[in-house]
Amino acid sequence: MVPRTLLVVDDDPTLEGRVQDALPVCRIVAAGGVADALEAVRAHRPPVVALSVDLVQLAESPNGGGDGLDALSLILGEAPSIKVIALAPHDQRVLAVRAVARGAHEVCGKPIDAQELAGVVQRAFQRADLELEGRRLATGDAPPTLRVLRDETERRALLDSLARSGGNLSATARLLGVSRPTLYSLLRQHGIRAD
Repeated sequence: MVPRTLLVVDDDPTLEGRVQDALPVCRIVAAGGVADALEAVRAHRPPVVALSVDLVQLAESPNGGGDGLDALSLILGEAPSIKVIALAPHDQRVLAVRAVARGAHEVCGKPIDAQELAGVVQRAFQRADLELEGRRLATGDAPPTLRVLRDETERRALLDSLARSGGNLSATARLLGVSRPTLYSLLRQHGIRAD
């Protein structure tokens, strides 16, 4: 199984290890500030970001200025389909509400509870997968269904057998191992004229 990429944005270096312990199937990319986070979003295109929205932590970070809410807006501006999980202290409900208002997918309390974070991240990955599948279906970029593959294969077999038999329908039916009435039905179904 290919590991899923999760970007963790926080200036606490121990958070990356705790997240890795909680989510061993994820590839964790860490960023300590806003500038690092934007660079990681561009480089890795993670479907999910866990972002500390604690205002003081990121504003004072040596790896890039700006607060967590600014980082949230910038990340979603860079890649709107990313699911951002806001990591907010339990005692700062207003901060969590502001994060959701700015587009956070979900909020997870700090200090981090490993099981809660694992559940939130899993839901975010599922949502990202569903949205990606929806975009593929809407643009016609979806993998073909089994029925479509079967129809294409059947059509190719009909055309190949007709070519090999020189257009003789009896010989084509024998090559395909079907009766002539079945062959006629297949030709009509696929819009093939045997003139």
